[in-house]
Amino acid sequence: MRKALFGVPETKRLPAEAYTTEVTGKVYDRLAAKARRVLAAGHSAIVDAVFARREERDTVARIAPAAFHGLFLTADLDTRIARVGARTGDASDADAAIARAQEQYQLGPLAWHEVDASGTPQQTLQRAKAALGSQK
Repeated sequence: MRKALFGVPETKRLPAEAYTTEVTGKVYDRLAAKARRVLAAGHSAIVDAVFARREERDTVARIAPAAFHGLFLTADLDTRIARVGARTGDASDADAAIARAQEQYQLGPLAWHEVDASGTPQQTLQRAKAALGSQK
């Protein structure tokens, strides 16, 4: 996505102008388009993004409403700050300041399953599987 929109490698930090509402909208549109192509080919699609706005969540949920399973991963601020601080060679530009700013996000109604992601990756996987199992 970074290459297509900005002509930079995935792990290169983007400038502040890459995070405007307009650019964010384009990114989410591209994610939705890619998911549609994957689903049309008969495969499952995982769309990984912040999804802080209800409109973003609603858009991705409408791609395949009968088969959509929304998981919203959460973790406390200290855990998120530690994780972004430990990242290297990662596609995300998130840092401690962004993690703190996310505390102020007004998510609105959240119809997705909230999954506690503050533990190990294996614990998070088990919680996600349990959430998906509860949708049957």
